[in-house]
Amino acid sequence: MEIEKLKIHLIFFSLIILQLSIFSGFNVASAASDEPDIKTLIEDLNAQDVNVKAASVKALVEAGEPAVEPLIKVLNSKDPEIRENAAITLGKIKDERAIDPLIKLLTDEEWEVESAATSALVEIGEPAVEPLVFILQDKNGDVFLRMKVIAVLAGIKDERAIQPMIRVLKEEPELQADLGYHLGLMGEPAVEPLIQLFDDDDPEVRVRAAEALGRLGDDRAIGALTDALSDKDETVRVFAKMGLESIEAQKKNTLIATYGKEREFYIEDQRRAWYHQLDTIRTLARDSMEPYMYPQGLVISYGWSIENRIGVGILEGLEVNNSTLDDIYNIFDRAGKGIGVDDVPVIFSYTEFPVDEEILPKLAEDIEKTEEPVEAEETNKTDERSAEDARMPVSTPGLGIIFVLEVLISACVVNRR
Repeated sequence: MEIEKLKIHLIFFSLIILQLSIFSGFNVASAASDEPDIKTLIEDLNAQDVNVKAASVKALVEAGEPAVEPLIKVLNSKDPEIRENAAITLGKIKDERAIDPLIKLLTDEEWEVESAATSALVEIGEPAVEPLVFILQDKNGDVFLRMKVIAVLAGIKDERAIQPMIRVLKEEPELQADLGYHLGLMGEPAVEPLIQLFDDDDPEVRVRAAEALGRLGDDRAIGALTDALSDKDETVRVFAKMGLESIEAQKKNTLIATYGKEREFYIEDQRRAWYHQLDTIRTLARDSMEPYMYPQGLVISYGWSIENRIGVGILEGLEVNNSTLDDIYNIFDRAGKGIGVDDVPVIFSYTEFPVDEEILPKLAEDIEKTEEPVEAEETNKTDERSAEDARMPVSTPGLGIIFVLEVLISACVVNRR
């Protein structure tokens, strides 16, 4: 009897061991499969299908920490698409180990990769500030890299970066134009430090302070900018005037109406494909838009914008009714349906011409200083940029200047009529 019981116990324990072995083998197999899965997902970052690339980025972000080191490794890939989408993924994961490798990509020869690294560092945010400030303050460092670092710091908007940026503004002329623009993106904490720069002996520092304060749009700057209208330097006076006009303009509600459905995208490849569709819609709409163009119509500019929609500028001061807006929207909607795009997003807003002859030459000079060459194509009187000129996402350095350039082209066309 005892022998029978012993046999039963042995059989029971054997079954338990067998089950443990099966489950253990399953777990080992699953763990072993994780690495090949990540490898496959990384390989799909340069898939021909944009949706496959987006799905791979999402899956890698969900994988989280185990994907970080493999992604950092492929930031050195010869394939720019792999580098770009790996950088985007690391930014979404927000792991601090990616900060230094991403900083190296800020000088990548491919602008898409550089842009992805910029966006990724902005997403990581606060942990990236100290290493970025360290690079900014290195007077012996690469100037181009430091320019890119300035743009990233402006995207993060961390208060700790303001004083280092101001010190560099005062000490290094080759970076003044970039700092003047990007300090204007640093938000409320930058206002008082910038106001204090009007006491600086260097007129270029005062110019950049006026530029940044105008962009910030804070009422506290009005007094300092008003005093600067009497500055002994002509350029300071011009930029003080521009700053005051900018603050006033930001108080206006220029929005008229929005139509259609806005799109959101997970990776830049999706956004770029959308830009090409919007550019095609703009082109298809050109002939039908002719009767609505100024001076016979209300529209002074139209075209796709970095907000992922078509923008239509109505000359400020002119009355516009819903029927006219509906008619104009239908032009873009029909063009969209012609290429399979429904509910084309369109925004209507009031726009004015910056025709001050004292300001325009200085603006043109600053565009030359601060921007990479832009192949501006003057099409259909007042069209905006072509899709080939699209480079950066929403936080792109210099996009405000590009918008001014577009309106300047419109102003020049109208003035010639």
